[in-house]
Amino acid sequence: MKKPTLKTCPLTTKWLYVIAVIGGLLQAFAFDFPFNSSVTFLAPIASFISLLIFLFAVVRLSVKRGLLFAYLFGLAFFGWGLNWVYISMATYGKAPLPFAIFANVAVIAYLSLYWLVAALFILKLGKTINQRLLLAAPVIALLEWVRSVFIIGFPWLSIGYAWVDTPIANVASFGGVFFVSFIIVLSASLCLLKIKPLHKNLLLLKVAVLLAIVCFPFANIQSISNKTTVALVQGNMPVITEYNEQRMNKNLIQYQSLTEKLLSKTDTIDAVIWAETAIPYYYQDIKFFLNDIHQLQQEKQFDLISGVPTYVDKQYYNSILLQPKTATPIASFYKKQHLLPFGEYMPLRGLLNIFKDYVQIPMADFSRGEIVQQPFTIGLNRFAPSICFEAVFGDEIRQNARNADILLNISNDAWFGKSKAQSQHLNIVRMRAIENKKYLIRATNNGITAIIAPNGAVEKSLPPFEEGVLTASVIGNDKNTLYSKIGDMPYVIFFALWAIVVIALSVFFSKKSLKNNND
Repeated sequence: MKKPTLKTCPLTTKWLYVIAVIGGLLQAFAFDFPFNSSVTFLAPIASFISLLIFLFAVVRLSVKRGLLFAYLFGLAFFGWGLNWVYISMATYGKAPLPFAIFANVAVIAYLSLYWLVAALFILKLGKTINQRLLLAAPVIALLEWVRSVFIIGFPWLSIGYAWVDTPIANVASFGGVFFVSFIIVLSASLCLLKIKPLHKNLLLLKVAVLLAIVCFPFANIQSISNKTTVALVQGNMPVITEYNEQRMNKNLIQYQSLTEKLLSKTDTIDAVIWAETAIPYYYQDIKFFLNDIHQLQQEKQFDLISGVPTYVDKQYYNSILLQPKTATPIASFYKKQHLLPFGEYMPLRGLLNIFKDYVQIPMADFSRGEIVQQPFTIGLNRFAPSICFEAVFGDEIRQNARNADILLNISNDAWFGKSKAQSQHLNIVRMRAIENKKYLIRATNNGITAIIAPNGAVEKSLPPFEEGVLTASVIGNDKNTLYSKIGDMPYVIFFALWAIVVIALSVFFSKKSLKNNND
C-alpha cells in the first residue's frame, strides 16, 4: 500500500486550512494573558505549538497551498489579536460602525500579508524541507522588522512579546525583540529538522549553550545611580473627543486633587507624574493652572511631569512637560516623534484622506519631534521619556535610553476601551525595560500604570479603570546593554546573511547532487 503523503493524506486535504486557523488563533492567544495571571506560563507554550503547526505544514506544501495556509494563519492571528482596533474609531472617533469595522478588517488583512510573504520566501528559496526550515527564522524575523518600519510601522504582536515572562526574554538585551523572535522560530525549526534524533538533540543543546555564553552576560548589568521616588497618578478620566471646557477642566481638577491628596500624607516624593493628555489644554494657554501647581511644588519639593500639547511657530506637538520645583522654573519638553497613524497624523494623505471624512479625532495633525532628545533630570537620575505608541519601537526607545538612567512612558489607553489592548501594550513596554536593562515607569490615564523592573517584571501596578496613585522608589542605571548601543540594524544584516548562506548552500548541494547523478 502506498504510504500517504502530505498531499494525499485525508487530514491535510480536508482539514488543512482549519489547522491554519487553529495555529493562528493559538499564536494570538499567547498575547491574551495579563501579566498578573496565574497561567502566564501557557503563553509561550501556545506560541511555540502555533509555530510548530505553521512550520510543519508550510514547508511541506506547494507554493499555492502554502501561501493560502500562511495567509489564513495570519488572518486568524491578527483577526483575534487585533479585534479591538475599531473601538477608538467607532466609540471616540465618531466613525460609523460599519466603517470602523471595515478599517479594522483592512488592518488585519494587510498585516496577514506578512505571513503570506514569509511563506513565499520560504517555499521559493528553499528546495528541501530542511532548507525551508532553516530559512524560516531569518525570514520571519526580517519581516517583523520590516513591519516595524514600512509605511506606517506597526510591529504590534511580534512573536518575542509572547515570551516576555520567560528567561529567554533576556536575549532582548543582546539583540532586541526581533532577535528573540528569531531564536524562538529557530528553535521550532530545529525541532522539526529531518535528521537523526540524537543529532537533533545535540544541535538544540549547542544552540542553548551558545545563547547562554553569548547573551546572558548582558542580562545582569549593575545599576550604580541613585534612587528617585516617584508618584504616578492615574486619573481614570473619559476620553476628550472635542473642545469642551467643562470636561477639560474636570481633567485638571482630578489630577490636581489626587496629587494634593497624596502630598497631604507624605513629603518624600521627588517627582509627580501625570498621564498623557492629563492637561488637555495647550501649554501656552494653561499657565495660570501650572503656576498654582508650582506653588504646591515649592511647598512639597517635587518636580512635575505631565502630558500636555504644545505649539511652536504653528507646529503642534504631543508633548511631555517637566516643570521643576525651582523658584523660577524653566520648563523642559519632550516632543513625541513617532506619531500614531490616523490618530495623530494622516499617512499617505493623497490616498487616505477619505479617512478624515469618517473619523473625527481632536488634535489629530501633530508634527514630529526629533528622534533623539535630551533626557529629563530629576535629582541624580536622568529619565528618557516616550509617549504611548512610541514604546512599540525598541530601536527608537534605545536611542534615548543610552543617555538616561530610567525609562519613562506616559499613555492614555482609554482610546482602546475595555479591551485586551491594554494588557498587550503593557507587555510590549515591559520588553523595552528588558532590552535596556533599566527601570521603566509608566503613567497612564486609566491603566495599566506600572513600575517595571529591568528584568521586565511588574513590581507594582494599579488596577485598570480605577483612579489612584502609585508610589515607588526606582534605581537608575547608567550602563547600556549591547542592544542599547547598536540597535536592530546589525541583526537585520545577520538575518539577511543567514538566509543568503542557506540559499547558497542549497544551490551548492543541488549542483553537487546533479553532478553526481550525471557521473
